[in-house]
Amino acid sequence: MTMDRSTELKGVSYELFMLLVSLLSIVNAIVIVLGVATGPAQDVIVLMEAALTPVFAFDFLYRLATAQSRRRYFIRGWGWADLLAAIPGLGIFRLFRMVRVIHLLREVGRPRLAEQVMERRAIATFLLTIWLVFVVVEVAGATVFAAESSSPAANITTAGDALWWGIVTITTVGYGDQYPTTPTGRIIGVFLLVAGIGLFSVLTAFIANAFLARPPKRALALTRARDPGGAIEEVRRLLAEQDDRAEAIRAQLNELERALRAGSGASAAPSPGASPVGGSGPGTAVTPP
Repeated sequence: MTMDRSTELKGVSYELFMLLVSLLSIVNAIVIVLGVATGPAQDVIVLMEAALTPVFAFDFLYRLATAQSRRRYFIRGWGWADLLAAIPGLGIFRLFRMVRVIHLLREVGRPRLAEQVMERRAIATFLLTIWLVFVVVEVAGATVFAAESSSPAANITTAGDALWWGIVTITTVGYGDQYPTTPTGRIIGVFLLVAGIGLFSVLTAFIANAFLARPPKRALALTRARDPGGAIEEVRRLLAEQDDRAEAIRAQLNELERALRAGSGASAAPSPGASPVGGSGPGTAVTPP
């Protein structure tokens, strides 16, 4: 008995995000094993690998909690590989997640894949931005630590300092406890600041969209198709809201009409001491004919 693809696939945007995070982790593992980056840069990459561990731990727990059969997921659905991938130092097992995600996305097909990404483009953009933050902070931290390690006046002296400086800089907070002192480090800081402004502008826009945007029409249509009774109740609720709004508008209109009538009545009534048209008021001399 095979696993249900609909429950194994946790949304196209989420699966693409996990694919990108797994790819970043695999590249880090290759860089560490082959010794492409040495010294301070390698220390930052190792620390970043440890920082990615909670992402894979959450992924394993999420898939385990939402699986139709937890035992089947753990044994036949590569759950054991997801668990090992969440352990620091065993990032190579994240390759199994990459292969599995690619296989699932191929089954979805390119047209449907593009359609789902467009339907959930806000979520897709948000997750892509989070991944770019990971990449930018890691690259900036590794390069600035390598540049600052040769300076006697440097205050970025550990891999933790480098990542802390990267996070503080990309969020444009700028505590000032760690900062580059070399020209190369400052150039890296400028690029990181510009990247932070762009990336966190996207995050801010996503948060605003999440609070203000209405559900997509397609999602509403699917909800109504799956739950006709709920759709009827929703329509009744909308009609009741429209009735309440119409009643409030009628009340405001009536108040406005009463105010207009009162104002017109006051202007039509003669004021005290005023003489009627063609008549004579008090103290007015009447000229005899």
